[in-house]
Amino acid sequence: MESSSQIKNHTLNLQGQWKRESALPSRLFFPVSWFSAIVATQGSVGKGWPSMLGRTLEQKAVWTYRLASIAATVEAFFLFIFGLDLSTRQTWLFFVFGMPATFVMYGTDRWLIGRYVSPILPALAALDAGRTPELPTAYRAWVQSLNLSTLTLIRVLTVHAPSILLPISLLCGLANLFAGLDLKWWQFVVLWFFWPITAVPHAILEYFLIDRISQPLLMRLDPHVRTHALRSLTPATMLETLQMAAGRELAEPRVVRIPTAVQLAGMFLFVSLVPMFALGASVYLKIAVGRLAAVGAWITLLIGINAVVSIAVVALSSMRVHRSMQELLDEMARVQAGDLSGQWSPHSTDEFLDLDKGFNQMLAGLREREQIKDTFGRFVSREVADAILEGRVPLAGEQREVTIFFQDLRGFTTMSERMQPAELLRVLNRFFTEVVAAIESEGGVVKQFTGDGVMALFGAPVPHADDPARAVRAALGLVERLVGLNVRLSAEGTPTLRVGVGIHTGDVVAGRIGPDTRVEYGVVGDPVNLASRIEGLTKEVQATILVSRVTADRLGDEFAFGRTAVLPVKGKQQPVEVVEILGRAGQDATQLAVAAGMASA
Repeated sequence: MESSSQIKNHTLNLQGQWKRESALPSRLFFPVSWFSAIVATQGSVGKGWPSMLGRTLEQKAVWTYRLASIAATVEAFFLFIFGLDLSTRQTWLFFVFGMPATFVMYGTDRWLIGRYVSPILPALAALDAGRTPELPTAYRAWVQSLNLSTLTLIRVLTVHAPSILLPISLLCGLANLFAGLDLKWWQFVVLWFFWPITAVPHAILEYFLIDRISQPLLMRLDPHVRTHALRSLTPATMLETLQMAAGRELAEPRVVRIPTAVQLAGMFLFVSLVPMFALGASVYLKIAVGRLAAVGAWITLLIGINAVVSIAVVALSSMRVHRSMQELLDEMARVQAGDLSGQWSPHSTDEFLDLDKGFNQMLAGLREREQIKDTFGRFVSREVADAILEGRVPLAGEQREVTIFFQDLRGFTTMSERMQPAELLRVLNRFFTEVVAAIESEGGVVKQFTGDGVMALFGAPVPHADDPARAVRAALGLVERLVGLNVRLSAEGTPTLRVGVGIHTGDVVAGRIGPDTRVEYGVVGDPVNLASRIEGLTKEVQATILVSRVTADRLGDEFAFGRTAVLPVKGKQQPVEVVEILGRAGQDATQLAVAAGMASA
């Protein structure tokens, strides 16, 4: 959950983002005085209008409609001049009687725009107030923002043109009766041909501008609804789509899906088929009634309009698809580079919405896998976790040579009697931090903590050619780390620590151990018990690190060896030969003595 200050900052950032990402529409359809006033008040959320973001959204939607209507009016003017063949008197009468129809059109469109925006306003009001909107409110606003451009397209193609052509036809009919307008039947037919010819460019322009305006809003609502939205998106039926286009708010939010096939069919219908029909039918009518003078100009005008609309549709659609695909490719590149923190949000209602859901579910799966790997890495090294998760380690069970490492704290029982439990646990955790670091630095795996000691494996589940040497290097590294830890503990007035390490190499069975409900990776075999016994011998011979003869024979000349002894071991009939490790070849063995408590520094 975000704090109020964070949400308020996000709101201000969104408003700034709207100014940047919607700069082109803003410059085009905001009068300078209004736009300056809006920008000036955006710096203070909560002052002025009750919902700054909501009012800005509605204003941008209305001014987008006005801009597109102006473009359509210019187009209609030329169609009117070259298509109806009116006299000067008829032109004046047509405009006088037809003017009231524009108010009908504007009122209808303005009411529908308000209805389309209203489900979004409660969420924006919460953001303006510095609150996190409730999930149902935010989700409804998110879905409606996603639908906004599609509902706009439907409105312009189905409602906008009839809302002016129908009253114009009725008023011109009255003008024929009472004012002598004298429009012929074919002129009324050509007038209705204006519907597809003017509505398509208007719809395209308003659709893409509204889509641009809604993107920052969707991005702002994403954090509040994203997970829920990917699970709960329900497509609207045809009836529900028509109800929403008519301004009705459904009980449950529905997404108006427009598949790519439908989009392509719509482009063919409105960019090619309908204009061709309008051109052919209108030319036929003009020829049939003997209006041949302006046929050439009329054909040229319709072809020019259709060419401009076709270029605009192809260009804008291509730019939108390219933008979404480029965003997807960029996000894929980040994932390939190992960055799983982002998400892809094309904010589209076509197949990109399905790609959105699939890609982000895949990304969530990768993040979960990384989380499992990180969690697994708390129990084994990252190298081992990667090997197991990538299937490079057989878990069913196999026999392999493994070097087993046992470590124990000297005098732990006495220490536990003298220290408070919390303090004892704190010291133990600091000690185990050094132990684990020493083991994992050599590729070992901490198999388990044995109270005050550790059992570790070298060679399972990931084998190395020099596992015995790795185990001894880890033991020496622990001794070196322990010297520094003891200095810090002594400065704090805490008893210093002494250790003993036993190491043995042998063949064991390694794999998954335990029932299906409680499984762990482990090793089984006599070498495990023997390594534990060798660690116990360190107390008897007063040595810090003891290895079996089997292990010593695999070490080469990298290490300095000390005493050798053949000692009886509990549970074994034959005695075991052990070798003391003093350090690396050429190294002074004083540190080992200090760590074991056998001599002073």
